[in-house]
Formats: sequence, C-alpha cells, structure tokens
Amino acid sequence: MKSMTKYFIVVMAMVVGLTIPISCSDQLDINTNPLTAPSADPNGVLPFVIVQYSNRKTTEIGLRMMDVWQHISHIFNSPKGGGNAAGGFLSGNFWGMLYPQAIKNLVLVENEAKAKGVTNNNIAAVAITLKALVFYDITACWESAPFTQAMNGVQFPSPEFDDQETILNGIVDLCDEAMALIDAMPATGNASLTGDLIYNGDMTLWRRFANSLKLRVLMMIRNKDTSVDTEIAATLGQPLIETNAQAAVLKYSGTSGNVNAWLQLVTAFGTGSNETTNYCGPSPVIRDLLEGDPRLALWCVDGTNGNYEASDVGIFPNATKARISNNVIRGNLPDAWFLPAEVTLYRAELAAKGVVAGNVNDLYRQGVTLSLQWWGGAIPGAQKTLTSTEISNYVNSLPDITGLTQNEQLKAIGEEQYLQTFWMPIEAWTHVRRTKIPDIQAAPGSTITTMLKRLQWSPTEVSANPNNPIQELTDVPMWFEN
Repeated sequence: MKSMTKYFIVVMAMVVGLTIPISCSDQLDINTNPLTAPSADPNGVLPFVIVQYSNRKTTEIGLRMMDVWQHISHIFNSPKGGGNAAGGFLSGNFWGMLYPQAIKNLVLVENEAKAKGVTNNNIAAVAITLKALVFYDITACWESAPFTQAMNGVQFPSPEFDDQETILNGIVDLCDEAMALIDAMPATGNASLTGDLIYNGDMTLWRRFANSLKLRVLMMIRNKDTSVDTEIAATLGQPLIETNAQAAVLKYSGTSGNVNAWLQLVTAFGTGSNETTNYCGPSPVIRDLLEGDPRLALWCVDGTNGNYEASDVGIFPNATKARISNNVIRGNLPDAWFLPAEVTLYRAELAAKGVVAGNVNDLYRQGVTLSLQWWGGAIPGAQKTLTSTEISNYVNSLPDITGLTQNEQLKAIGEEQYLQTFWMPIEAWTHVRRTKIPDIQAAPGSTITTMLKRLQWSPTEVSANPNNPIQELTDVPMWFEN
C-alpha cells in the first residue's frame, strides 16, 4: 500500500502538471505568478480558470478528501486523521491554483471589462461570480485567508489575512455586485462571451447562480449570526437555481483531454473501472442513509456479500463489498457547482426553523425529488436512470415530517442535504460542519478528536507570507460552525 500511495501522489501531480508547468514556490506566491495573463481576453482566460479550478478541486479536495465526511470509506493520502496530511501538497496545490491562477486572472478580466463600459457588464459579472465561488472555497477550507488585500498585488505583495466573517460577508457583496451588473446590461450590443463553459453566455442563468451562491453563503453566516434572516428572505424572493436545467455544472465530454479527473485515477493505476479497481466504496454512514433509496443503485454496485455491504471507514472496498459505480466515476461526469435541490432543501430547513413561510413536508419532498431526477437522468451522460414512476413511488413512501418535532424535521432535512451534496466535495464538507448532520466522528487512528475541521496552510505559504496568522489545529471549529 505504501507503493500505491507513492504512485497516487505522482498521478495527482501528472493530472494537472501536464498542463501547468510551474514550480511550487511560484505557485504559492499569491501576488506574483507567471500564469497570470498579461491581458485579459475573456474568451481565453475564463476557460483556463474554469477548467483549472474544476481540475484542482477534483484532484485535491475530491480525490483526497471524500472520506472526511464519509461519502466513501477510504481514499489514498486522505487528511481525515489530521496532522500534516491536512497541509503539505494537498493544501499547497489547491491554494496555488485558487490565488495565482484563478483570483488574479479573474480580477484582470473583471477590471478590463469594467473599463470597457456597460456592454462588457456580462464579462465582469461572470468574473465576479467565479471570484465569489473561489473565495467561498478558500474560506471553507482554511477559514482565515487573504481577501480584501488579495486582489491588489501591487499595493499588497504580502496580503494580510481576513477572518471568516469578513470573507463571507464580502462574498455576499460580490454576488450582489455581479447581479447589479447583469441588471444594468443594455438590451443589445453586449460583448461576446464564447468562453463561458458553464452557461454559454446566458446571463439570466448566471444571475440565478450568483443569487444561489449568495444564499449558500448566507446560510453559513446564519449558523453564527441570525441577523441575516431578512437578507435571506429577500434572496429567496429573487430568481434562484430551481430546476435541474438551470444547474451550474462544468460538462466533460469524456474524450481525450476532456476527462473528469476521477476516471484518470482508476485508468492510470487500475482497470479503468472503479467497479473492478475497487478504490472507492460507500461508507457505512451513507450506506445506512440510502437504505431503500433508489440512489443506492445509481451510485454503487453491489459486492458478492450482497445488500450493498459497506467497508468500514479507513478500509478500501474489495469485490465482496459495495463500490462506487461507473455511473459516478466516469470520464464524462460533470463537475456540479450548484444544484436546485440545495435551494429547495434550504427552504425546507428555513421553514422548519420558522424563518420563512412554507410547507416543510412539501419542500422536503420537492428537494428529494430534484435530487432523484438529477441522478436519475437529468445529469449529463447518465449510465443508469430512474423512471418518473420510480421517483414518485419512492418520494411518496417517505414519512410525512409535518408532525415531527423541529429537531426531527431538521434531521430528516439534513440527511437529504447530505445526500444531495454527493460528489460535491466542499459543499458536503461544509454541510456536515454547519449542521452536524449526519454525526461524523473522528476517523479510526486519528490524531485529532473530531472529524477534520480545516486544512492547514502549506509550509511554503507560511514561509512566503509574513502576515500568516497562527495556525489552528485541524479539529478546531471554524467561525461559521458556531
């Protein structure tokens, strides 16, 4: 297994390194980077940022952390046990993409678009929304990070770190700015946006995405500060991602050079199929929640023991245990950034808490339905599908949660929120930390007392920026966890 671990580190370097020839020290220097474009043709820069963001998130947070919140039982080089594994290459590689390659290029696109006037509002709005998404990932992984000074490298070559409250509120402001730019677009004469790999230049959908991202961040803030309830209600009154056709996803064709990185792992060192390579299998936590749920057969293949028996946390599956299906680990699996079930289940949660009006049971069922419809056929390239009858039969079999206590309602809703974040790594990790549903305990053999709460800054970043604050232990809750 030590040999396989070494090989896994190599392939993770190869997955992105083939297209990003850059040294670690350069990569981790926030405000200097040779991969920042000297000028900002949005139709060249935006695809670069979108693809590198998706690739790094998959290879670092997905491929190495999915067992932290126990969507799977085990994975190579996981930081779930805390310690140095929560920093080092994992932290450095992701950080090194988010700042020098994503943020800096997005700021360049944004500034040049704004300088050209309102006909370029669409370009500026896309750049700002992507910037908000990247900063969401940053604070979800590290809590404190450069934010207010990170976008001005000339004035702040060693930017100071902002606390999470500042960053989250700043992300809300970015989403508002993006929506205001979209609302101020002229009816005709807008700039070409052929480099938009998410919505193909449809700014109505980008506005929905920006508002949905705002809602996600407000829900994090609300966990600590309920004074945002009025703003949440106003956000719910604006267009959101509410159908699977509106989902924010990056599609992969599955052809050479356009393959989801999950498949690259099982292809490079396995059979090309997780069902026979046996790298990833469901944990007992998610397996129990999927009892009787048709998503179990969409996400997993059964082992010879039957009944989709799961491997224990910290153990790889084998042919006797359930494994993640090729319906999930495939070359054309899209990278999902925001799905409508998230919005609907937020509505259910808020209704259960009395923050907004709504039928809790109806919203709960609508959220489950949207998730089943997504994985049952709406997701591009689905190899397994569900009929509308199969979906409705399952949803109708769910218990009516109307008469339950508030805590019981929130538990039922929270479990569905956990399932709807399947294969959405940062969203899943954030959900479990925000709601404590399900109750994920410290992994066997951990050096920490809880599930992993945060990543550490890499040693290179710590040495490069004298303004780094004191490093927290990886089981210390973040501000938003309350």
